[in-house]
Amino acid sequence: MVLETFNVEDIPYITTEPLTPESFAEYGGVISADHQIKNLQSSQANYGTATKIHKVAPIVNNYQNCQSGKKESANWNIFRCSAPKHLIEHGKSRDTYLSKVLERHPFSTQTFLPLGQNAHKVSYLVIVAKTDLSSKHKLPDPKSVKAFVCKGNQSVTYGVGTWHAPMVVIDEQVPHIDFAVFIHENGVPEEDVEECYFEPGYKIEYNKSAARL
Repeated sequence: MVLETFNVEDIPYITTEPLTPESFAEYGGVISADHQIKNLQSSQANYGTATKIHKVAPIVNNYQNCQSGKKESANWNIFRCSAPKHLIEHGKSRDTYLSKVLERHPFSTQTFLPLGQNAHKVSYLVIVAKTDLSSKHKLPDPKSVKAFVCKGNQSVTYGVGTWHAPMVVIDEQVPHIDFAVFIHENGVPEEDVEECYFEPGYKIEYNKSAARL
């Protein structure tokens, strides 16, 4: 369901920053063992052969508040994502992705877990925006967009109602990246997802060599 189309031609370039649990905290959660093993509660497991890091990312289901009353289910889906080459412009030192859509899930968190990726290679972008609480339909604030570069051993959980871009693969050396995606859904399109469009789009700059480390 498309709620609004925004003109963002006056918004300057947006520079990415590394994804960490701390930098992403107001938008949801991050599963990043290299960070969280240092800071979160952990315990020994599997008879001493594993370390369990506790409660690394939120899982929230608010479908009891949906208007239709239709029952939801907890689903694991797979998104097989290719780099959107038609929206990527290559520069001498940095590349630019043109972000034209933000979406949100009004009643559920959504977790993207990349499968089989190089732990040290930057693989995808995460783009989010804050909600304009003064708007009638709680639309995104066009001036609040932030972008993060994510390594292959990091997953991201978007908080309930968090505006975010569809998954953006930037590793153009692979045909696709598979993401296991966990979300609650009830099959009612306008309750499962809402979208806003942006013209001509946000220009998201990222290090050209980052995806090739």
